[in-house]
Amino acid sequence: MESSTADDFLVPFGISAETGRPIRGLSEDAVAAMAKTEPEPEVALLKDNQKNAVASYGVMGDFDPNNLAESGWGIIFVPGVDPKIKDALAPLIEHRKAAASPFVVYDELTTVKPGESVSAWLGRQGVRMDVVDPAKGVPFYLLIVAPPDVVPFEFQYFLDIYWGVGRLWFDTADEFRQYADSVVAYETAGTVATTRNMAIFATEHDFDKATQLFTRNVAKPLSVGEGANPIPIGKRQKFGLKTILGETATKAGLSDLLSGRTEIGSPSLLFSGSHGMEFSLEDPRQASSQGAIVCNDWQGYGTIQADHWFGANDIPADAKLHGMMHVFFACYGGGTPETDNFDRLNDQPRKIASKAFFSALPAKLLTHPRGGALAVLAHIERAWAYSFLGDRGGSQTQGFRDVLGRLMRGDRIGQATDTFNMRWATLSAQLAEAQLDLKKFGGNLEKLGRMWVARDDARNFMILGDPAVRLRVEDLVS
Repeated sequence: MESSTADDFLVPFGISAETGRPIRGLSEDAVAAMAKTEPEPEVALLKDNQKNAVASYGVMGDFDPNNLAESGWGIIFVPGVDPKIKDALAPLIEHRKAAASPFVVYDELTTVKPGESVSAWLGRQGVRMDVVDPAKGVPFYLLIVAPPDVVPFEFQYFLDIYWGVGRLWFDTADEFRQYADSVVAYETAGTVATTRNMAIFATEHDFDKATQLFTRNVAKPLSVGEGANPIPIGKRQKFGLKTILGETATKAGLSDLLSGRTEIGSPSLLFSGSHGMEFSLEDPRQASSQGAIVCNDWQGYGTIQADHWFGANDIPADAKLHGMMHVFFACYGGGTPETDNFDRLNDQPRKIASKAFFSALPAKLLTHPRGGALAVLAHIERAWAYSFLGDRGGSQTQGFRDVLGRLMRGDRIGQATDTFNMRWATLSAQLAEAQLDLKKFGGNLEKLGRMWVARDDARNFMILGDPAVRLRVEDLVS
């Protein structure tokens, strides 16, 4: 397998609609500037927990995270949320209330206050940032109903270190109702529509380093296995596997897959790796197409057209998504912050959106009129090769393999993604120690800055949807 270079880590997985070329990477100056950023206050708690040998970032070991009667479920409504949204989510809330203990609705006095930190909110609930004990009153699974300009992405990142956290926010109350009805229907139906199959969709352009890196280091190793005893992803869980790689990873191919028009029917799990589309703040297409999947139809640097990417408006009317989960790897696949997360060169970070927002493609997958996806796991802001390359450049697929394997085992998605939470929490604690050492003894700013990029790359994966959903693996057939 071809080795990777240090610069490969800073290759972003996104294409600019304006230039038709890869979006901005990071200069050495920008990387070094990140090293001077002060860690968030919650990082001190992570350091303390690591020193105290607390190895778990999740629910306590004597609680079963897949049993809602033990782990519990709660919903956090944004202050002043439209009552129509609460009414629309009532079927899901009542469905969870019947099964979960503890069951909590956070609203009015108990909800998140504007600008409130995770530690402060948890303190008002009588708990702290630590391994979750549902018996203390705060359920393990928490669904935030709020736009990211009201309850920031960062709040969810930190809460998700220990809790299983998901997010819902759509444009209309009807979409909330569609999602709620879809989840309840999936969990209560006598049979399920998806098959016991997983699909990997990964682009690879002969002129593009990023997609070559992903396919070489992630898609192909997952497809055929690796190491002394290679086992393809899903084989242990008795799942079939369909690969759509390279020249076959076209817009039409993805449309056929989502419509169940392949030999595997409708897969229960889809993992896609590609570039994501980036639009400027001034571009009217930003809200509808940011993070759209750049398919292999794209012909080369210098220009890109709507025919080359798959966005929310490209989901077929006859799509068969009900009961599917989709794991995205692409820049802006899940959403976009208001300011550049990685621009630390000045006191006024570069503004990239009028306000933080979720990408339209996941929202449309979750709310399809014929039954939506259960959940989407996607990346906020830019995605980097740190997610799958080791310190020396070798392929490191175990994070993705662990999450995908747990989903195919039937774990609830808020529990299945714990590996990503552990990685970014560990990197946060290590980063805080390295910054202390830098102040005391000096050191390499670029190396420390790269630690910041790796940490935020791991941090920025986010669950869109109810974190308590799971694949009904016991009912799936090939």
